[in-house]
Amino acid sequence: MQLLLLLFLHLLGWASSFYPNHESKGVGLQDLTDADITEMGILKAVAMFMERNPRPGTPEFRAGELVDLSPLTPTTLFQAYFKVDVSPSRFIKAIQQIIVGNNEVEMYQQDDSSYHFNCEEISKGILHFQATRDSVFSGLSGSVSMSSLESARLNTGRALHILQKFYSNTNWVELGQNTPYHHLVNSSVLAYPVAPPTIPTCKDCSVDNSGFFDCTGNILVKNLLTSGYKTSTKCRTKPKGKCGHGGLYDETQFDPPTGGINKETSNPKLSPHHYLHHKAAGLAINATKEYFVGQGFGLLDLLGPDLFRKFFNLEGYSLTFVIDVTGSMGDVIAQVKTTSIDLIKKHANSLDAPYNYILVPFSDPEYGPVFKTQNVSQFQNSIASLTVGGGDDCPEMAMSGLQLALTSSEPRSKIFLFTDAGAKDINKLDDVLLLVESTKSQIYPFLTGYCAPSGTTLTTKNEYEILAELSGTAAISVEKSNLNTVLGVLELALNSAPVLILHTVLLTDRLPFLVDENLKEISISVRTSTSFTLNVFLASGLEANTTTVVNTENFKIVNIIVEEPGSWHVVMNKIQTYTIGIDGKSLLDFSYQIMEEHNGYVLPIQGRPTKGSNYTLSVDVQGSASGMMITKILLLNKNGEVDSSINVDQMTDSSGRLKVVVSVQLQLTFLMIGIAGKTKNGTEFERVNSDLIQTEDVQLIFPPGQKSTLIEGGTLNISVLVVNKGKQILQFKLQAKDEFSLLTEFHPSSVTLDAGETMNLSATFHAPANSNYSSSIATFTARSESAKNYLNILIRVVPESTLVTDDTPPQYEIENMNMPCKDTWQLMDECKKHQWDLIFRAWDESSQVYVSVGSEIPEAHELVCKEPVGAGSNPWVSCQYSSSCCYPYVDIIMQDKAGNANVLRVDNRQPMAENQNSNTVKVVVSCATVVFVVCLSSLVCFLIFWRRRRRQSRGIYRID
Repeated sequence: MQLLLLLFLHLLGWASSFYPNHESKGVGLQDLTDADITEMGILKAVAMFMERNPRPGTPEFRAGELVDLSPLTPTTLFQAYFKVDVSPSRFIKAIQQIIVGNNEVEMYQQDDSSYHFNCEEISKGILHFQATRDSVFSGLSGSVSMSSLESARLNTGRALHILQKFYSNTNWVELGQNTPYHHLVNSSVLAYPVAPPTIPTCKDCSVDNSGFFDCTGNILVKNLLTSGYKTSTKCRTKPKGKCGHGGLYDETQFDPPTGGINKETSNPKLSPHHYLHHKAAGLAINATKEYFVGQGFGLLDLLGPDLFRKFFNLEGYSLTFVIDVTGSMGDVIAQVKTTSIDLIKKHANSLDAPYNYILVPFSDPEYGPVFKTQNVSQFQNSIASLTVGGGDDCPEMAMSGLQLALTSSEPRSKIFLFTDAGAKDINKLDDVLLLVESTKSQIYPFLTGYCAPSGTTLTTKNEYEILAELSGTAAISVEKSNLNTVLGVLELALNSAPVLILHTVLLTDRLPFLVDENLKEISISVRTSTSFTLNVFLASGLEANTTTVVNTENFKIVNIIVEEPGSWHVVMNKIQTYTIGIDGKSLLDFSYQIMEEHNGYVLPIQGRPTKGSNYTLSVDVQGSASGMMITKILLLNKNGEVDSSINVDQMTDSSGRLKVVVSVQLQLTFLMIGIAGKTKNGTEFERVNSDLIQTEDVQLIFPPGQKSTLIEGGTLNISVLVVNKGKQILQFKLQAKDEFSLLTEFHPSSVTLDAGETMNLSATFHAPANSNYSSSIATFTARSESAKNYLNILIRVVPESTLVTDDTPPQYEIENMNMPCKDTWQLMDECKKHQWDLIFRAWDESSQVYVSVGSEIPEAHELVCKEPVGAGSNPWVSCQYSSSCCYPYVDIIMQDKAGNANVLRVDNRQPMAENQNSNTVKVVVSCATVVFVVCLSSLVCFLIFWRRRRRQSRGIYRID
């Protein structure tokens, strides 16, 4: 039976899969995944930073007050720090970008052992980590842009993946280490010696009663680093005597030494050292924290607190004005300067206020410069100083102004556009749309007029309406003289914890909606084509006490402080088609990711989803999970109508947060995601994410196995797969570009593909020697008249020296050895009276040699090394080792600064004494066995005789 089970596992072992997140099937709820470890490490680092940097005018925190929060989540951390409701959504976005970079290693470097510390490629793994980490720091050392921050987060994720795999895939934990390996994050710290190729590192694992390997104590080396072998294109075999990675997905687990040492999960079927999973994960979490706040080497100390805040999106959002300054806009600018600034000043000293204020003027052909300030008065003065003029041909450079605003603003910012003309540079619309998607910022266009750009064909929506719809807002058309009446919209944007409850376009005169006790206040926006009246009624039937924000004939906004949860109603005085939006202020919100399978993992998609395809939808609920229940996932069309409702089973992840994972098929061209559930008080609630998802009929794929690292002075070729996912023939225009203009050529520039057909888009990148940048995001796009999609690839630029590893261990020469320990001199009574010694010298061609004793010898011994002798890069060191004859054996470890090690092994133990002792034990065991068998046989005979006598006495007979 055990043989069949092992054979079954052997067949399964040809799969290749690990668990970067809880979305990947099979991972235990209490297992800590790459995503968990990354987030927990970041939370501890940011909590430590916040503890040491309280908000101005607030009391100092006690040591551990934030770091030791339980549970420690983005929401609980922000609540404890700000003391009021401030949404952590921007912080969460930064964490997600880092986790995406972490996941990309599994997508693109899955077969490279050095990125996972497999196959004893420990030196290479350390080199990859340090080079990737250094590229993060160098990329943020100059002028910091939104793109450079994104590159830095993705590279950080890659570096952290390598860092975290060290603890799950090497024997650091088994060596008894309770702190992170500091040489990884700080190369000035001496490396730990790595087992040389000639030293056996593991023995066979036993098989337990369940038929699975029991690998307790299977590691042979006690003072050397090692890792498990897992076959790949670069690591094809497991050498004799070397540890395996182990688990169902390691095809070498049945080759001697059997089993393995990985600690990736707490499942014994997947991880032979499953019992050390949580200890390894704990060390990985602490190492992740040190990556950011380690004293003297962490991101905080190397880059400073301001950049640390920016890296994690801790600075809040920007309030950005993009203003047309052509001649016809003078009256508009005057109204913006007075009415808007008055509204901003109302919130200037509250946590609802933005981090900064940004002004971007535009006309034709000029746009910019960008003006940034954190002072409202300076912002007002900058608006007042705008001069108007020109604009005779109507269309202006609006898209260029918006592009500049989006790249200058913080993520998830509020951008207000004021113009009376169409966009002359409408060819940049797709680029601006991609920026809106990536930054999650919202654009509020105020149109006091409109003229279409020449050469364009008007459709049902103009360019501003398209941008507003994608960002979850609405374009507002208003006469110049009435602009003041609608500028109250700006006040709604000043919200530190915004949530969307409902957005719909509906023919009705009454709309019910749910209000839960987590909402502090709500705002209701209603627009239509004719005049109407608006009333709001509470669950009790009483009319709500509202504050009017905007009140025109066809556009009204009211604000309400929530005091009574339940089912409320918006009531209008006539039936017609209304656009209704209900927003709130609450910490109960959610984030989501659309994911798909890659190499056995479930990972976030790149670019937009394709229409009709199957995906995994992962939803993380923000806010307190205590007593809360998620009952449904809602897929809504762009009018806010529920297209499908999915009943769900929720789960609580290892950090105590609610998570929902469902399979979905995306059939709509435009859709939004919503959730429904009940609070701990039993009140029903709904939330909708304002991001408008657009599905496409084209997909771009970066096939795995390609390099994305570019050596300074070198060339890199990349191939991207373009797939027509539609049902008809389509002609695509193809484009490739990158931030630092590393791209030298790409081809083709266009292609016609039949339904289901694919083709390769090839691109060549070149980095000049001594480049001053470390990474550049390359964007590939494919667009037809009805479909467009994109793919971002991080191109990392490194000096060639960072890819060269020193794999040569130190060498040694024995100069003299005196070994008198023979025969009776090794017996217990005699061995202490006699001494043996060894004189040797060691050297390395690239660094100093460090010598230590690797054997576990409890008795006193002595190792004395003299100062290095010799000139040049490879001085030699002379050492003498001495010990009593009780221990006529030793392993002397000689290592260089990088951890490459050689072992001088002496073993003069006499086998005869051991065999005699062994034979004695065998005789004793054999005698005991004979006695046991005789006694057992006697007992069995007695029981048989006794049972027959009892049957005869009762008249019971057996008939054969």
